Amino acid sequence: MFNLFVFVLIAITLVLLSIFVDGLMTLHKEEIEAEKNHVRDGMEGYLDQTFGFGFVKIFKTMLDSDGNVRYLVYLPQYEWFKAPQYKWYEVYATKSGYQHNEIIQ
Repeated sequence: MFNLFVFVLIAITLVLLSIFVDGLMTLHKEEIEAEKNHVRDGMEGYLDQTFGFGFVKIFKTMLDSDGNVRYLVYLPQYEWFKAPQYKWYEVYATKSGYQHNEIIQ
């Protein structure tokens, strides 16, 4: 009788544990999708629209002679079993929005 009770208790525990893990996995997937669909404004929004969400990294923030903020960003490009190649861009605000220029090394 005790063996049957332990078997039923273990079975119930495993079922509840699988429901819990399934709920955690669903919640994790929803958080990732919500992060991808998050719309950002300003410079980050322009970078997301132009290069893709989270692909470019802001390396340096600079001020030009007019006092405008310019950003130096880089975009890593990966190849199979090789070190990444980096493309550098200068991103700045204009009256009609944002612009970027590739920096040739």
